[in-house]
Amino acid sequence: MDLKAYLRRVNLTDTGPPSLSELRELHRHHVLSVPLECLSIHSGEKIIFDISWIYDKIVVRRRGGFCYENNGLFLWVLQQLGYQPRVLEARVMNPKNGTYGFPFDHIIMTVELEGRRWLCDVGFGDGIGEPIPLEAGWEEEQDSGVFRLRVEDDEWYLDRKYEIWRCLFKFNLEEWTFEDFREMCEYHQTSPCSKFVQKSICTLLLPHGRLTSVGHRLISTEYVKGGGSVKTTRVLTDEEIPELLRDKFGIVLSGKLIPKDEAVVDPNLVQ
Repeated sequence: MDLKAYLRRVNLTDTGPPSLSELRELHRHHVLSVPLECLSIHSGEKIIFDISWIYDKIVVRRRGGFCYENNGLFLWVLQQLGYQPRVLEARVMNPKNGTYGFPFDHIIMTVELEGRRWLCDVGFGDGIGEPIPLEAGWEEEQDSGVFRLRVEDDEWYLDRKYEIWRCLFKFNLEEWTFEDFREMCEYHQTSPCSKFVQKSICTLLLPHGRLTSVGHRLISTEYVKGGGSVKTTRVLTDEEIPELLRDKFGIVLSGKLIPKDEAVVDPNLVQ
């Protein structure tokens, strides 16, 4: 595992000692370079919960991954660079009914710099592009959207502004280890209730927008100042998808992709 190879993967030539400016640059370059994707699940590849395997997939094979892969690799990078990140677990909100996922549904981390704790997350499709300070009431507009943090009792909520504010996920400040997410990594690649099983997703942040492939749909999103967006959708054929993944996301799969875009089963409603 070569840190310099990772930096090349995210289009950086070098990075300096731990600082807020360097952390911001690392975070931003990662989300602009490494797709959030679950294509392994739909092309016959098992996702192995191991940092060296994840490194090989994302850095050597130039793939992306879902949150455990992207944030797992970023955690390793920050540790190698001396940032001393703290691992937190989050639960993603279902926007259709307002329910939240199971414990360890999503992995995030914080880093302490300049007397503040900074929330980092390079593994959420519609999430932050740069770290944000862990402060209740904080609101910030980034190229990737408008975000805010709020606290109710001991729970923190990361919201994103669409037409209205909507929660992305909730978390608390109890610390965990990467290993604690192993069981949910397996769940999200095997359970019929998992979004990643029901949909073949590949999405990449752009400087002022996002490009997303879901099943046979290609969705181009342009972010508008103040929190809005303009979306266009194109339907793809089976033959067009591999070329699109290669040209737009830099992804070449080793197995045949079976595009999927089914309704997600809510695990809270399964008896």
